[in-house]
Amino acid sequence: MLWKAVKFLGAVTVDILLDVDDKSEQDKFIDEYNDGTGNVDHCGDSYTEQEARDAHSRGELYK
Repeated sequence: MLWKAVKFLGAVTVDILLDVDDKSEQDKFIDEYNDGTGNVDHCGDSYTEQEARDAHSRGELYK
């Protein structure tokens, strides 16, 4: 019983330590320029999150 608990905790620990960032490039961009109120501020312009996602997918917004 103790061995099963140790194996489980070890597996959870390895999963947490090796957690890979699964965010897309667009999600990373939105997170970087998010102002915390649901808007995205980029180069002095303010966009809603959906407008920013659309513009980013068209290639209008980039770093």
